[in-house]
Amino acid sequence: MPQVILLVDDNDINRKLVRHILADEFPELYEAANGAECLKVVTRESIDLVLLDLNMPEKSGFDVLQELPHLGLARVPTVIVLSADNEPNTISRAFHLGAADYVSTPFNRDELLARVRTHLALHNREQHLESRVRDRTLELESANDRLQEATSQLIQAEKMVSLGQLAAGVAHEINNPVGYINSNLDTLKAYLGDLWRLLEAYEALDDLIPDVELKRDLMLLKQRIDVPYLREDTTHLIAESMQGVLRVKQIVGDLKGFAHPEQKAWQQEDLHQLLRSSLNIVSNELKYKCNVRLELGDILPVQCIAPQINQVLLNLLVNAGQSLPEFGEIVIKSGMSADNSQVWLSVTDNGVGMSAEVKRKIFDPFFTTKRVGEGTGLGLSVSYGIVQMHRGEIKVESREGQGSCFTLYLPIAQPENDLKVALGN
Repeated sequence: MPQVILLVDDNDINRKLVRHILADEFPELYEAANGAECLKVVTRESIDLVLLDLNMPEKSGFDVLQELPHLGLARVPTVIVLSADNEPNTISRAFHLGAADYVSTPFNRDELLARVRTHLALHNREQHLESRVRDRTLELESANDRLQEATSQLIQAEKMVSLGQLAAGVAHEINNPVGYINSNLDTLKAYLGDLWRLLEAYEALDDLIPDVELKRDLMLLKQRIDVPYLREDTTHLIAESMQGVLRVKQIVGDLKGFAHPEQKAWQQEDLHQLLRSSLNIVSNELKYKCNVRLELGDILPVQCIAPQINQVLLNLLVNAGQSLPEFGEIVIKSGMSADNSQVWLSVTDNGVGMSAEVKRKIFDPFFTTKRVGEGTGLGLSVSYGIVQMHRGEIKVESREGQGSCFTLYLPIAQPENDLKVALGN
């Protein structure tokens, strides 16, 4: 890369002499007749070295030295002062303002060339080192950003693990009050049944009351209370309350099964039942964003670790919901492979879809298209690992703007040796 020099002097003869000395070795040479022109040239061009006179009109060489560091140049040129002023104070001031060298005129040709070569070599080395430092600093900053992001995601993942363990304990604690509320509602239903039968028996005795005024008061009280409506409404209230308690109990049971850390046994499980448990857990996440349509086929139970498959299904459902920019639809289908050795289950959404590049990376750890703080990038990666451990497979089909389809394949039975290794036998 050619080295560029700027010669600054208000004397045409001095510029012509210096240009003649430098021309053979340094053809890239700009000229300026004063300090103002000098500052314009260094702002416009990439200058390596400035040969600067001090005494000039408009802006002196001292003005140039003062203003040069504040121009915000990507490459600040080295400055050699060429001046007839040999006063020590002048020389000292020039060095104090940032000049790299000071050559008094008249000067020796070879001495000037030697100094120019030396300072250009030093300048190039300095620029090279600064460039390497900048590149290295950018690399370190980028690595530090990635490390901080990974650390944040790991912390978030650990928090989720702790939350899962906490949820198992909370679910266990909620089960107790839910149990006695359900029992109390059953008892209350029986008590009310007895009270209604007693009231009917009293109503049958109305005609036997001799006191006309008392009979009238009882009739007005029955009309004000509206006993038929009260009997019908209390029956509905208790029935709805019992349904609500059973719903809470089912959700708590599903959450406890999902979050319980000790459940690692291989068992025959109905994939449809695991799906419904996962839908119960994410129902609040999905019900305001989409309709969930089930088109489930006849399938056989699969040998699996239930909480882990629940986690896979949960991730697929949550991701499908998050891909919907507005109210949409999720379709879940299931069936058997042709040889009945595998069960498959697909989750299809009509969301934003994925590009080919994103689709290649979705199972990579910590990869996420969500904003910072909205996801760890571990959900699909963990799910992929779980399915592989189950000797299964996840396939994905997606196009930008046309939604995505994740299909989970699980074998009906696991090899006996794999079960022993997994169980630690």
